[in-house]
This record gives sequence, C-alpha cells and structure tokens, in this order.
Amino acid sequence: MIHPSGLDIKRFVFTVAASLSLASCGMTGDEDRARVTVIDDGTPLIKPVGIELNYASATARAAIARGLVGFDERGRVVPALAARWIVTDDGLSYIFRLNEATWNDGRQVTAERIASLLSERITELRPSRLGRDLEVIDEIISMTGRVIEVRLKSPHPNFLQLMAQPEMGLFRAGQGAGPMSEVDSDRAYTLGVFNQIISDAEDEEGDEEAQDREPTDDPRRVILNSESPAKAVARYTAGFTDLVLNGQFHHLPLVDEAGVNSDDIKPDPVAGLFGLIFVRANGFWSLPDNREILSMAIDRPALLTSFPKVTAWQSRQKIIPDALNVSGINARPDWSSMTMQDRQQFAREHVRRWVALEGPVVPLAIAVPDAAGADILFLRIQSDLRRVGLDARQVSLNEDADVRLIDEIAPYDSAQWFLSRLTCDQTPVCLNDADAKIQEANAATNLEIKARLYAETEVILVQHYNYIPLAVPVRWSISRPGQRGFAVNPRAWHPLNPLVGIPIS
Repeated sequence: MIHPSGLDIKRFVFTVAASLSLASCGMTGDEDRARVTVIDDGTPLIKPVGIELNYASATARAAIARGLVGFDERGRVVPALAARWIVTDDGLSYIFRLNEATWNDGRQVTAERIASLLSERITELRPSRLGRDLEVIDEIISMTGRVIEVRLKSPHPNFLQLMAQPEMGLFRAGQGAGPMSEVDSDRAYTLGVFNQIISDAEDEEGDEEAQDREPTDDPRRVILNSESPAKAVARYTAGFTDLVLNGQFHHLPLVDEAGVNSDDIKPDPVAGLFGLIFVRANGFWSLPDNREILSMAIDRPALLTSFPKVTAWQSRQKIIPDALNVSGINARPDWSSMTMQDRQQFAREHVRRWVALEGPVVPLAIAVPDAAGADILFLRIQSDLRRVGLDARQVSLNEDADVRLIDEIAPYDSAQWFLSRLTCDQTPVCLNDADAKIQEANAATNLEIKARLYAETEVILVQHYNYIPLAVPVRWSISRPGQRGFAVNPRAWHPLNPLVGIPIS
C-alpha cells in the first residue's frame, strides 16, 4: 500500500491537532505533572500485566512494579528492590541484598516472597521475547529475610541489564512495589505516588501483614496516553503533551510534515537488528549466493538519507555491532570493500547468467509495516533491485512473504542476543550448524571462548544470508527543551518516575 502524499499527511495532522484543541481547552503546565504520549501502531492499550507488553504497557509496569534492579533515565542499571549486589568470581552467582520496602498495599517485601515471585515470573515469561535469554538462570534461592541468590548455568556479563527489563517488575496479589502507582483520575492513565510511613514498631525482617501507616498524599502525577502515530505527533504540535515516546523509522514522515522542530527530536543511540530476514526461500532465493545478491544490490547510504530527520542513521553490513567484535575474526561480507558501482555490476552479471539458464526470477515479496516511512524504504529497495535485473513487491506484515523487515532493539549488550534471533526456532531459513555453535557458546563458562564461538557463528550466518542487515534501528522521542528527567540512552528506555522527580528506589 502506498500512503498519502506529504500534503495529505500534513492536512491530517492539522485536523487531528484541531480536534485535540477543542477537547483539551484549559490545560495548563504544572511542574508536578508530566504529560507523556506513547506511539502505538496497533490498538492503543495500556495494560501493565501479562508477558507481551507494548511500549506503553511496559513503561507503566516499570513505574508500578519494581524488579531487583531497573534502568534510570540514562539507561544505566540502578538499584530497585535490591539495594546492592555482589557477583562471584566465576560469574555464576549474583547475590542481592534487598531494600526495606513495601508493596503498594502496605505489606512488607521479603526475600522469600521475592524469590518465589521471581521464579514464577521467569516461568511465565518463557514464551515471551525474553524467554530464551532467561534460560541462563539455574536457581533462585532465598538466603535470609533480605538476601537472594540467583545462580546461573553459565556466565552472563550483561545479566543485570536483562534483570532490569520492565517485564521483570514483580506483582504480588495485583500489587506492585514500584515508585509510582495507578491513581483514580478522569484524565487518561494516571500514575502518582502515595507515600506510606512505616511505624517505628515494625520488625526489620518485616511482616507480610499490612502495618499501621499514615498515608501522605503527594501531588506529583504522570498522565500517560497511548495513541496512533498521527495523534501522538498532533498532541505534541498542539501543545497537549510534553513528551512523545517510541518513535520509529516508519513514523518519521509524520514528524517531517507536521513541522516538528528538529531540536525537539531526540534519537536514541541504540543497537539491535534492522534488516530483512528470510522466512521463505524458493527458486532463485533458495541459494545463499543468490541471497547475497540482495545484500550487495542495496545502496544503504542512499536508503538512509531518504529520512532527513535522522541525520546520524548508520548503515550495517554485518549482524553484531562493531563494539562486540572479537579481535582476529572479520565477519564482514567479502564484497564490503567494493564500490557501489562495482557491486551493482557484479550483481547484474550474476542475475543475467541465472536468467539465461533458469528463466525469470519471481519478484521478492517484502513485508513491511503499513506506514508511509515503510513505503519509502520499500521503494528504495525495489529500485536498487531493478538496477540489477530483479524486482520486488510490497506486502503487509500479516501476508505471506519471502522476507520480513525486522526492527528490534537489543535489550542488553551481548552477541548472543543478536545471533539467537536468527536460529531455527525463529526463522525457517536457518542453519543447524549455526544453532549448534550458538548452543556451545551459551554453555561455555570461559568468557573468551564464549565470545570467540559467537564471533565464529556470525561469520557462518553472514555467509548464509538468511538475514540482510541494513542499518542500526532507529528510536526517537520528541521532547520539549529542558524536559525534567528525560535523557537519550542506548536502551531507548524512558522511565516515567524521573519526569516528576521520583527515584526508582
């Protein structure tokens, strides 16, 4: 589907902004209030329970339900339920000492209950995006009233980043222990804080029963909305939200046409997978040498400059970020040093020989999101393919396709995450040999051996071409100058509580 012209997009954003203006008369700024709008491509929904959380629901969960650790506004791991921790020399045991804390209903947080809830949550998350990552956990033990040990099957240097994910926030009987809680309000989804003072008579080890408390109302509130991309941008341009979160590459034409100030657009320096993953490989595309032609033919710099609002978008030719490279192992494709002109000439001759022997190549079906930015991406790729004698057709994400656009942020800094997304339980176009090497690396207890095995796996997968890297993912926010408690970060994660000056611990 090709989307409306720029003029139509601009007219639509203006119409939405006008309707919001009529519905929002009288709204004024307040330093104790933060108005946040999350972009959602699906049905706007804020439901912080379950395992498959959209961005708005995950953001709400992180505010309501603490895990052992969390992320601050700069994407750094910080204490949450745990006050501090130590890691054993072999990297196989993390020992957490809990803060003195209460659930939002006033009951005391204990190590025994946290260990039990954490084990239950890990089991619950098995089918989720974190399921494979959490398999590294071997056992969770309550050692005393305030100490928990988490034992691992093999070392995981970025284990704390995994534990800080919003899904790892814990609920007990529907109650969280987060820095904020849901409050009654007639204005969207509203989070506030309700301070509870612990009586002097309370035992240090705590009691699961509610203690005598004196509630003190706190005026600070975060008003959270989940909206379609056009409505989210319109809310900002009309002045009815302070912060827009979860912007992606295919939303950028809306920002451009709405006239959002470039200084207000805040790209996050994220890592992850952004490219085309094969889900079906028939005929011409069944051979790795032919899938290589797709990767060679795409002019990545020209593709990325089609989105002028993100001037620092970086192209990619390999799977794992350069920062995680292992010395002495080069996973870049063999053609990486060739000029674009030479690559296209090589690809044209390759396709010409195939067609002469086997006949015409069926157009490649590429599944992308239903959005104007995705149309731009597809048309660029289609144009590049036509230059070498191939063609492509655009389909939606719920239709049968040969390749699908994958656009995912890495939740933690590990080569394992990147490779695990290309295994045989994730895509039918895969290599059992690569899967076996990943499993060997996962089980390795020596970190140098583990890193080298992952690097060797990347070489295998790059040459298999079941995934065609295009770029680093794009995530951006729109923020007014000087927005309190907001910062760009490598996790593209923006917690709510700092926006109104509430610490996570």
